[in-house]
Amino acid sequence: MVSRGTGTDALGKMKHAEEEEFPEERKKRERLIEPEGLPKGEECPHYPCHFSGQVCVFCYCPKYPCEDSELGKWIVSSQGDVIWTCINCRLIHKKRVAEYLRDHPKATVDQLKRVDAMCTSTKVA
Repeated sequence: MVSRGTGTDALGKMKHAEEEEFPEERKKRERLIEPEGLPKGEECPHYPCHFSGQVCVFCYCPKYPCEDSELGKWIVSSQGDVIWTCINCRLIHKKRVAEYLRDHPKATVDQLKRVDAMCTSTKVA
């Protein structure tokens, strides 16, 4: 006879797994601090990928594809695939926005846009 147990061990393991950070998430979080071994700023062969003076903490966009029409658009690539382009997006590469996202990794694109608007309005005033 095979013992099936009460399931509490399985539930406990499931709960622990939900709280445990996955390796890719850990990698993303660690990259926000100061990525070691990666070219930074002007040392990067792709700098500037968006604009001169950009903040490169996010070499990738954790919100990609955000599908926000103010920040990008769907296009047909040279290979014929439909892809999201955000070549003109500056949001993630602005210092205050990057800092906010680093401290609030679950922030939405709308929250990041509000942070950007607050920073812009305080500079104008």
